[in-house]
Amino acid sequence: MFPGFVGKPPESLPRFEVLGILVANAVPLVGVGALGWQPTTLILLYWVEFSVVLLAAVVRAVFAGRPSELDDDPLVLGALARRSLRVTVPQTDVGVRMSSVPVLLIATPLLAILWFAVSGVTVGVVGVAEPEQPEWVLGLAILTIIIAEAGRTGFEYFYQRAYREHSAQTALRGVLFRGTALFGIGVCVVVVAAPAGASASSAIRDPGTVGVPLLLGIVGLKTALDLVDQYADRLEAYDEATDVSLGVAYDPPTDRAVDDDLSENAARVRPTLLGRLFGGIPTLVRHPNAAVVGVFIGLIALLFATGRVWSVAAPLAAAAVVVPFGLSSADHWLRYANVEYRVDDDAVVAYDRLFRQPLWRVEPWDERSLRVERDWLDGRLGTETVVVKLDDDTLRLPHLGDAETVLATFDRRPDRSVG
Repeated sequence: MFPGFVGKPPESLPRFEVLGILVANAVPLVGVGALGWQPTTLILLYWVEFSVVLLAAVVRAVFAGRPSELDDDPLVLGALARRSLRVTVPQTDVGVRMSSVPVLLIATPLLAILWFAVSGVTVGVVGVAEPEQPEWVLGLAILTIIIAEAGRTGFEYFYQRAYREHSAQTALRGVLFRGTALFGIGVCVVVVAAPAGASASSAIRDPGTVGVPLLLGIVGLKTALDLVDQYADRLEAYDEATDVSLGVAYDPPTDRAVDDDLSENAARVRPTLLGRLFGGIPTLVRHPNAAVVGVFIGLIALLFATGRVWSVAAPLAAAAVVVPFGLSSADHWLRYANVEYRVDDDAVVAYDRLFRQPLWRVEPWDERSLRVERDWLDGRLGTETVVVKLDDDTLRLPHLGDAETVLATFDRRPDRSVG
């Protein structure tokens, strides 16, 4: 097993890190003043740093050690968010969590938009002038940025196991703040530096046009961002200690240990094969969002049909029917296809056969209501769906061929309804 752990750093280490931040942010001033760097070069370096930090944040989110806190109602994404499963890298405890996948699917396009926005108001508008110093100097500065961020991620996040304290959401939170701030820096440079009748690019390339105050403001804001990032843990502690919430403190949820200890004669109950295959069709009524997607596609198909573009209208009309049922079926397969319920007199444990991990455990005194439903698919298959309501959750055990084995665990008889 890869150790991935070092002792507590010495008390002097944070001071050296702060000193390193101050020195690193003083380098651009030296570059502009002594090496003849143009202000556009400064903005280019900040843009490169943001790009590297953004990529590192995505890597951190992929391997975040804590589960993400998401609503489990949405189709497919909710099914992924509900799972506390993860796929680990061999010989380590680093892995990719199933609950991180929805966060990455939602956040990655947003981060791409943020990157394009930041690029548009930095190198896109300002441009990059030909450097007056040797090109290898600028290349060395860029390489230093890449190595520094890669080393920080590798040492602090993985070797010191900081990933154990982060979810995919918290791993991405800092880069959003940095990107928004850099976007603001770019806008300020364009608005303040460019005089009327002159292009932003040509004006900003002239150090005299930009002026020392604006240059100091850019470096000062960048330094402040690095210091906030360095002392983020202290801001979180202060937020937790005060009555007025600053919105900084957030502790990601941890895995809930599931006790799968049952008697040796525990029974095993699974949804029937046909129930697993087609169980997503009747559940469409509980997920109207999928129907909304189908209606939207259908309206587009109708527009093409009014124009008699049948080659486009026909496939869209078919998609308007297939997509909602496909989403509902995919959600059902993710939630129930590989799940079996292990039952004895004391508890019911849901167990994922594919990943070989328990998902949840419910005991007779945990339930607040017990209900048996039969939708039209249950009626045709001769199966039943058991619904167990808890204080903070509702568990569905769909399309069971032997529901009585599960019901025998509980002290009360269930209410029966027709779905």
